[in-house]
Amino acid sequence: MILEGKHISLRPLTLKERPQFFRWATQSDATPYWYGELYGDDIPSYVVFKLEWPDHYFDGTRPYKGRSFAILLADRAIGQINYNEVSDVDLTTELDILIAKSGDQGQGHGTDAIRTLTRYLFADMGVRRCRIEVVSRNPRAFRAYEKAGFHPTYTYLRQGIEWHVMECLASPQA
Repeated sequence: MILEGKHISLRPLTLKERPQFFRWATQSDATPYWYGELYGDDIPSYVVFKLEWPDHYFDGTRPYKGRSFAILLADRAIGQINYNEVSDVDLTTELDILIAKSGDQGQGHGTDAIRTLTRYLFADMGVRRCRIEVVSRNPRAFRAYEKAGFHPTYTYLRQGIEWHVMECLASPQA
């Protein structure tokens, strides 16, 4: 399955690609926005990372538990986007995204990837609401999420760090 965006495409990541995702998350230009000092945590070992990102994200066996996709620019993987477990109560899921190299960031690829994934989740999986969290120290990501149709819903503090929760709805709710 390939999901086509305006400029990018999304392809499900495989188990063999989990080490690449680990490197993007822990050893790339995107790392400071995923782990480390900004979030008050440590960069995980690969063993811990595998526990946080179980097989179903890469093998498609439990699609309502979450799935990870490579973001492709032409044939080059530039990062990953995923959705997490879909709530069976309110059909909500949370998204995560990273663009690994700074040269690929700020080009609209993330916005395109988010629009592409949310379109799939709403149309094919029956999701009603997507949520994404962004730290206030990452205004570029905040703007990208707004361009993708997400709206801030509330702000909270965690370990002294301000976070914004943003949401996008499949359709207006009564």
